Amino acid sequence: MGFEVEIKAHISEDNVPLIRSFFDNNKEASFCGCTDKQDVYWAKNETDPPMFRTRLEKTDNGSEVLFTSKPLKKKDYLTEYNVENEFSAGSDQWEDVLHFVSGLGLKVCRRKWKKGYGWFVDVDGFRIHAELLEVRFLGWFLEMEICSKNEDDIDKTAAEKALFKLLKMAGVSEQNVEPVGYNKLLVAAGHERG
Repeated sequence: MGFEVEIKAHISEDNVPLIRSFFDNNKEASFCGCTDKQDVYWAKNETDPPMFRTRLEKTDNGSEVLFTSKPLKKKDYLTEYNVENEFSAGSDQWEDVLHFVSGLGLKVCRRKWKKGYGWFVDVDGFRIHAELLEVRFLGWFLEMEICSKNEDDIDKTAAEKALFKLLKMAGVSEQNVEPVGYNKLLVAAGHERG
């Protein structure tokens, strides 16, 4: 289980090279590679809200299958706070995972694809994981998160300030921060099933 403080901001495609350059040339940043994520959300019925997610994630360091549920997910204006339960399996088991979950009687209620680049950046004592991602049907986003094992181990106010500081350093306006989750954005864009 882990706790996350995160924000995400819309990025115009024209600004993608500038933001990549900022992270690549930042002495406090280290490139952690390219990423390609395919998410499948599961529910009792196709029209129900998701119960949990399975993800096939491919990176420069290999690939794996992740199982994720979020027993706590809350929004405080622009910042999202999550408690995540997560475990992984080998990527060679992806098809078996899909068959297993559907064999339990669960249905695919949504799909989501994200592809892009990631960095770790040190800001004000926090290690921020930043990803510049193209989300299919929605465009480009800059996602940034600070993770901790327990909610009590992190100063949420200081973490939020560090995230917004890095956002500003990257040249992205706070007005670009998206308060709505990807799944709701996909529904609004007419791609509720991905």
